[in-house]
Amino acid sequence: RGHSAMRQHLYQQHLYQQQRQEAKLRSKSSQFIPTLRGKNVLVEITAVGLSQYAYLEDVLDSFRDLCEAGARVSLHITTTNCDPNPKEGDPECPLYGQSSEDTVENNYPVEKIDQLNERLRCRDPDGSLEAFVHLISPEWGKQVVDNHRRIFYDNIDGGYDVFIHCEDDEVIRPTSVLAFMDETEKLRKLVGDERLPDYSIGFVRYENQMKTRLDKRRVVWEFEWNDEVSETIDHPGIEGRYFTSPPWHHQGMFMATREQLVAWKTRGPECNFHKPVRRSAYHRERTSGGLDLFDEEYCNVTQLLPLDSMEDLYIHHMPNKNNERSPERVLTTMSLHKRRMRTIMSIDASKRLWVDESGQYNGINMFIDEKNSSAAIPFDQTDYEAYVDRGGMLSADELLEWEWREPEHDE
Repeated sequence: RGHSAMRQHLYQQHLYQQQRQEAKLRSKSSQFIPTLRGKNVLVEITAVGLSQYAYLEDVLDSFRDLCEAGARVSLHITTTNCDPNPKEGDPECPLYGQSSEDTVENNYPVEKIDQLNERLRCRDPDGSLEAFVHLISPEWGKQVVDNHRRIFYDNIDGGYDVFIHCEDDEVIRPTSVLAFMDETEKLRKLVGDERLPDYSIGFVRYENQMKTRLDKRRVVWEFEWNDEVSETIDHPGIEGRYFTSPPWHHQGMFMATREQLVAWKTRGPECNFHKPVRRSAYHRERTSGGLDLFDEEYCNVTQLLPLDSMEDLYIHHMPNKNNERSPERVLTTMSLHKRRMRTIMSIDASKRLWVDESGQYNGINMFIDEKNSSAAIPFDQTDYEAYVDRGGMLSADELLEWEWREPEHDE
């Protein structure tokens, strides 16, 4: 316990140094530049035990990529576990109905720490990555996830540009982190500093249909999509720019800026984001999934999904199996893309998404590059050339939703 107390003391010193750095940063006003280089990012991952460690490894790899892009990353893993060697008379472990016999191994043995020390180093001279493992009592049960808020507010004056919370089985790409910061700054210009905490740039989780489709297509499955894309948000200043996912906006993660977190402490009707309280039902989803954040009875924040850049805000839920439980709600990301494009064109029929300042197409260049003139060329470029001529906009026929059906085979 003496060594543990010393490490806690060092962590407190770390928080103090962050506060001093924040004071220096606040004395300098600078315009936002959409790059990860030089940005300060705090990440909290809630990982219950090691049963999903194979997924967590991919999550950690992705956050290391942040530092290799020049970001300064403070990575916090909040974890707990059942005792793998319970004594007679010990209370039953309350974690997700998981018994001690189901515990793979105790939390983060030295061998794993040693391997992670190698994997979580940062080579980029401008980037950095510091890592902390917070060991929490299993008595928290599902509410162990609440500790991410405590870590956020403990570090609120650490000079961070963005705070990220996620579960241990979903990949957060550096692209999504930068997209959140960039879209938040675009939103700030539209609504101003005072209204910014009223909103949160949102995310949508997807899976690949690994078992039910040969093409293993990307699908969203957590909501029953109806007219949400066409019914854009009509708040003053942002009309026709954003839509929102169907209730309940479960994301499995969220991101926030310092000013949003500060405002959500006192936001009505009952946000108290820094003081989560235990309630019945799916507390993990309520807290980490964003349900409290977007619930009208609690934080009443409006989720915003940009019509023209939704692809940057997809989060891969790696188990790829939850979609099998709700086949009636499965929607391909291509269908969702087409709904967005239809909505954009209904707002502005002359819109051209992929052109430069002179009006010339600047999207993906596709061409026939076969040097053997006698070789078969089974490619028709007619639709592509028409697409280029339209400045990267789909035709009415191409905007129709359709589904490739796999051929049936006799058994």
